[in-house]
Amino acid sequence: MSFAAPWAWLWVLALLPVLILHFLRKKERDWPVSALFLWEGVRPDRPRFVERLRARLDLLLLLQALAVILSALALSRPEREIVRPAGPTLLVLDASASMAAEGMREKVLARAKDVLEKSTGPWAAVLWAEPPSLLFPSTADRELALSQLGRYAPRLTPRPELHRALALLPEPWPRVVVITDNPRGITGAEVVVIPRPENLGITAFSVRPSPDGVRYEAFLCVVNATSAYKDIQIRVISEAGEFWASRLVPPGEAEEVVLVLPGARAGAFVAELRPTDSFPWDNVRYFVLGGNEVATTWLGPEDRYLWAALRAGVSAYRVPENPDLFVAVSTNLPGDPPGPCLLVAAGCPGAAILGEAEPGPLSAASTSFLENLSLRDWRIGRVYRQEVPPGAQVLLWAGEIPILFLWESPSGRRAAFAVDLRRTNLPLLPDFPILIRNLLGWLLPQRPGRNVVVGEAVELPPGFSVVTELGAIQDLWVPEKPGIFRIETPRGPQWLAVNVPWETVEPEAPLVAEVPKPLPAKASVPLWPWATIAFLFVLGVEALLFFRRGG
Repeated sequence: MSFAAPWAWLWVLALLPVLILHFLRKKERDWPVSALFLWEGVRPDRPRFVERLRARLDLLLLLQALAVILSALALSRPEREIVRPAGPTLLVLDASASMAAEGMREKVLARAKDVLEKSTGPWAAVLWAEPPSLLFPSTADRELALSQLGRYAPRLTPRPELHRALALLPEPWPRVVVITDNPRGITGAEVVVIPRPENLGITAFSVRPSPDGVRYEAFLCVVNATSAYKDIQIRVISEAGEFWASRLVPPGEAEEVVLVLPGARAGAFVAELRPTDSFPWDNVRYFVLGGNEVATTWLGPEDRYLWAALRAGVSAYRVPENPDLFVAVSTNLPGDPPGPCLLVAAGCPGAAILGEAEPGPLSAASTSFLENLSLRDWRIGRVYRQEVPPGAQVLLWAGEIPILFLWESPSGRRAAFAVDLRRTNLPLLPDFPILIRNLLGWLLPQRPGRNVVVGEAVELPPGFSVVTELGAIQDLWVPEKPGIFRIETPRGPQWLAVNVPWETVEPEAPLVAEVPKPLPAKASVPLWPWATIAFLFVLGVEALLFFRRGG
């Protein structure tokens, strides 16, 4: 221990007037008694000097003396020398999505403050997330740096390459300290690893339509990053309803789950895990399929029942050219349409109408296209003999006449329904929109839509806008939270799925290499604040005792 102002110890001499005043106040007092004859036979016994001195010393004097000594200690400004890392220190604080777990922010701040307290400075800090940002520039003021650390807040974005965060302060830093929960790929820096809390999460989620287009298959991968077995409840939500599954997952293991989702054509799906945990963001994942809005070119006479069935299956709308789907009704097309085509009592090259015929008993192939249809309720008055292309899949016959078949031509997929709808009861049955929806699922297989992560910039073409809580946004949009968002387009609405980064549940990686420790330097820690606090405390106790004795 050293003293910045050792001459201040002269203040200890103030003990002399304190002692003098105390002993001058302590005088022997006369006490009246009822009779002196009681004391005549008692031999006078004067106390010794030490006993008289002890009688005059009391707690009040000791407290006063201690207050003088502590005040002298505080005025002398004592310091204690310690060894700290020398040189400028750059703090890199991981602020990516995984750091948003409950309790992680407090742990990061505690480690960062510990680094500041135990280094000589100057210091600077950057946030390591997408996009990286400067928390505070280089400063030698320790108190300012500590106060600026309070602005640290994790985001739900991924973390970029480390060199992008370091580029915010390109000057050389002898010491770089990275505080993170995953040191994967970090080289040339000191790493302070924050242990991750136990977590359940979804590491993969995707949905695809079945080949026949009448149902969906959801694929999930769930991980149990805890120390105990977990009975995980899985729920997948679509426009057709909710679907549940349960899995018992061992600690530290992952489980792959496949769910079959029957129901109507859907564009958006949500997967959820239960129970929730300290990081709920990866317990919910979102996925969208494209192609739910179908531009249609109509060829032939109008049929409002068929159009209503199309609108029930997809969000169909009419366009004069460049459609997603051609619909031909009661006509022979001279050419092959360049894209998927639904033929209803219509023909095309390779599948021409050959004439009318009387229908026989209906019979169906074993296929999911005709599931949930009651063929016994169908009443068909007239069918067409139609050329069946080679390799076509026949789904339905009227006697020996194929009336429903599918095939793939060089120009696209084709579905032919060789029935005159005006001579049937199909438009009045609930089977009709189901049949049309199933055919559309095969003609227009859905592909994955746009799926991005939080913080990933989305460029919107002219005329497109995304609907958010803050209103419609155009041109460029950077999502700040996960969810399913609606995008308005000139051709109708679309959906966009936004998730937290998938690497939030990656296992912790070991350190890549050891980093040399910085050179130590001696630093002085002031002790006078503690001496001042002790002085004020003793002074308060002395005043309290003085007033309790009557002043």
